[in-house]
Amino acid sequence: MNKRVFGFELDGKFVLGFDTGLDARSFAKTKMFLFITQPGYIVYPDGKVEIWQAGGVTEIAFQGAFQDTTTMAIWGPYFPGEELAEVINRKDEALDALRYWLNARIAIKKNPDSGKEPPFPGPAGAFIVTRESPGTYPKGTIFFPPARLLKRTLDAGGALIDAERYTHPDLTGSEEISFCAGAMLYQIFCNTLPFQRNEENEQRQDIREGVFIPPNLAAPGLNPEVSALITQILSPITPVKEAKPRPTPEFINDFFGPPFSKPQSFWVKALSEKEINNIRAKQEQYEKNTVRVAKTRRFLIRNTAVITVSCIVILILALFARSMIRARAELPTTRGMTAIEVVETYYSAFNAFDHTMMQACVTGRAGRDDIRTITSLFVISRVRQAYEVNQIFMPAAEWIETGRPATDKTVFGITDLAIRVLSENQDSAIIEAAYILWMSGEYIEGEDNSASLPESHVTRDILNLVFQRKTWRIAGIERTIN
Repeated sequence: MNKRVFGFELDGKFVLGFDTGLDARSFAKTKMFLFITQPGYIVYPDGKVEIWQAGGVTEIAFQGAFQDTTTMAIWGPYFPGEELAEVINRKDEALDALRYWLNARIAIKKNPDSGKEPPFPGPAGAFIVTRESPGTYPKGTIFFPPARLLKRTLDAGGALIDAERYTHPDLTGSEEISFCAGAMLYQIFCNTLPFQRNEENEQRQDIREGVFIPPNLAAPGLNPEVSALITQILSPITPVKEAKPRPTPEFINDFFGPPFSKPQSFWVKALSEKEINNIRAKQEQYEKNTVRVAKTRRFLIRNTAVITVSCIVILILALFARSMIRARAELPTTRGMTAIEVVETYYSAFNAFDHTMMQACVTGRAGRDDIRTITSLFVISRVRQAYEVNQIFMPAAEWIETGRPATDKTVFGITDLAIRVLSENQDSAIIEAAYILWMSGEYIEGEDNSASLPESHVTRDILNLVFQRKTWRIAGIERTIN
C-alpha cells in the first residue's frame, strides 16, 4: 500500500497529498514543481473521464521516533477511494475492481485529452471507490493520479519494484493495459503474483522471458479458457509471425463481462484432494525445471562472446592440427567395462571435463544436459587459460581438502559419490548414484561472485543401462536434486 498518498486538511478544506520524500531544497533542485502540470484522471463507471489537476505544493511536518521531519507534498482535490492494489487482494471484490479498472483504462485510451499522458500502469497506479456514499463519487469510480508524480511517491517509499511487478518494461498502449490486466488476473485466481523476484533486473528478465508458473498449475481447478487467456497475455514478445497476438483490453473486458456478472468462484471448479495434490506435484516439478532452464539460458547468453571465440579457436585448431583429427578418429569406448564401471567412468569424466568420455558412456539422448554443461566449461577453461596464468577452475574435492576457503576460482565437481546396483541381467541394469554436486555462484547466475562460497546440491540419479554391441552404455538418467 502506498502510505505516501494521504488526505489532510489545508486552509480549511480536505485535500489529497502526495509525499515526494524531499525537503524544500531537494525539491527545488530536482524541479519537482514541474510535476504539478501533469494531469490525473477520474473515470466514472459510465465511462465519463474527468481531468484531475494538482493545486499546489505545501510543506508537511511529521513526528518521528527521534526527531521531527518535514517533507514537500504536492496536493490536489481529494478523492475518497482505496488503492486498487489493496482491493484486488480481497476475493469478494477483486474481479469487479479489475472490471472497473479495465473499463476506465479503455475509456482513457479513447479520450482525446488523455492520450499523451497515460496513467501509471498496474494496480498501484489507481484508486477505486468501493462503497456507495451520498454526495460523492459512485461505486466503481477510478482515480489515476499523474503518472510521474505517483512514480516519485512510490520510489520514495521503496515500493516501486512491487508496483512494477504488474508491468512489462517494453510494452505500451493497449498491450501494456492487457499485460497489467493479465498480471492482476493471475493474482486474483492464483493467490500470488506471476513475477516475484526482488531484484529489479531479474524481475524484468522473468517478465521478458515469460518465466512464471502456468495458471492451471498455480490454481487447481481454474477454468481452462481463463488459464489459456492469462498465459497468452503474459507470454513473452516473439517475432514469429505465426504467434498469437496478445489479447486486447476490449477482448478481456468482454470475456469476463461487466461488474457483478460472474463472480470469481464461477471460473474455478472444485477438485478432490487427490486431484489437487497431483497438480501441486506437477507445479513443483515445473518450477524446478523452469528455474534451471532460465539460469542455464542466461548463463549462456552472458558468456556468448567467450563461447563464440572458443568455438572459433577450436575450429582453427581442428583444421590445422592433424594430431587432433587422428585423436577424433580414436574416440574412447566402454568396451570391456562392466555396467558399474561405466557409471564410475561417467562421473569421473564429469569431474575431469572429459566430455568425449562422457559421450562414450551414453547412448541416445541420455546425459545430454550434463555433456553440454561440461563441454561449455571445457571450452571456457581452455580459452581463458590462453590468456590467464592462474588456474580458473578448482575441483570440488580439492576445495574441500583445503578447508573450503572463500576463493575467486570457479569450484565445480562431484564429491561423496556412492554407487549401488539395484538390478542387473545380461541385457540391462539399473544403478543408483548418490553424490553432492558443487557449483560456484558464477556458474549458476553468470555473475562475478569473487571470493564466494559455492552452492551444493545433494543429487540422486537412477541410471538405466543397456548392453548393446557387446558394450554397456547409459540409456537414461532420472535425476532428483535437493
